[in-house]
Amino acid sequence: MEKVYLIEEEINEVNEQLLLFYPNLNAKEDYKTDFFYNEYKKLDVEFNTRYDLTYQYLVNFSKTKNLPIHRWFYYQEGYSPELIKKVLKYLNLNGSTHLFDPFAGSGTSLVAAKELGIKATGIEINPFSCHMAISKTQNYSEEEINILENFEVPNYKPIKKLFEKYELSIIENLFEIENFEKIELIKKKIELEKNKKVNSILFTTLLCILQQVSYYKKAGNGLKKKRIYKSVDTFEAFKFKLDEIISDIKLNNNKNKTVIINDNCLNINNHKIDEIDISIFSPPYANCFDYYEVYKIELWIGEFVKSYEELRNLRKAALTSNLNADFKKKTKIVTTSKVLIPIIDYLNNTKLWDNKIPKMLNAYFSEMEQLLVSLVEKTKNGGYCVVVNHNNFIYCLN
Repeated sequence: MEKVYLIEEEINEVNEQLLLFYPNLNAKEDYKTDFFYNEYKKLDVEFNTRYDLTYQYLVNFSKTKNLPIHRWFYYQEGYSPELIKKVLKYLNLNGSTHLFDPFAGSGTSLVAAKELGIKATGIEINPFSCHMAISKTQNYSEEEINILENFEVPNYKPIKKLFEKYELSIIENLFEIENFEKIELIKKKIELEKNKKVNSILFTTLLCILQQVSYYKKAGNGLKKKRIYKSVDTFEAFKFKLDEIISDIKLNNNKNKTVIINDNCLNINNHKIDEIDISIFSPPYANCFDYYEVYKIELWIGEFVKSYEELRNLRKAALTSNLNADFKKKTKIVTTSKVLIPIIDYLNNTKLWDNKIPKMLNAYFSEMEQLLVSLVEKTKNGGYCVVVNHNNFIYCLN
């Protein structure tokens, strides 16, 4: 087994993670910081860690924002598709490879595989993200592209009872009234399009501009009101984005088929998935971030969720990585990690800002272990598993 991870300032990284969970800790004085750091170093030796800066600037999405397909929507948890290409080249994997991503997100790994002519399968539980990944990896006929090119935004007219169908509490504060009316008018016109792929890509176009025309932006673990709001007309933003998307589709419209499953990756054994050559993914981090909260605008305005009950059910169904999870949920594997157990014990006896944190971490690592066991079962002998973890780490296992 080989593990490769990249790191710039190891002790600072450890301190930041410690302070996230117990902010009263004085990282410079508390000996526990050294304890955790020393435990990590022991693992480096045990698993033959190798340091390599080759991928240093490819583990975040900022380098991707101007690339075709990837530029449609800024997915803040994503990474550069060049990371996928470099890993596959390094491992000498060719066109017969089957790539699998159990946390597909908006499809970075899958799009990169498609561009390389590689078969790919992904699982993603967030219905908004899953929709985006499907739109990015579908093949579109000339007829479908022609329909897109001839699509026109509807005429503007006021809409009565604009907010009535939305249960979301902040719905009236998200947009200028006229912009929100235009969003709803576009949605109604898209619903009339009978071609499913055209319908899907038009809806994707609308989803991609929601933050641009909103008073709010994504920030950390949720939404934050923009300090400077520049009014952007919904119709104009939609037309510009649709032209961009059509252009990208024409450039990247190859015949490779990509399979995307809307489900929790822990249910991998419920789906027929061909034998895997390599899994590449970035899992949700155990940092208490609620990714459904981050994509609140897209989930609600896209009507992927229509009630708070539906949202709660989505949170409960997802892999446990935040404090909104269902801690009564049972996992098939109970971790016996020699590293995790003392950390959990320590946290259980430490004053934390939320006493559910140890439960969350225990569930998170138990479920990650369950996933990795399933991946071993579905991966060819000599296959690989590459895990992108945080901004400085890559793990490569085989």
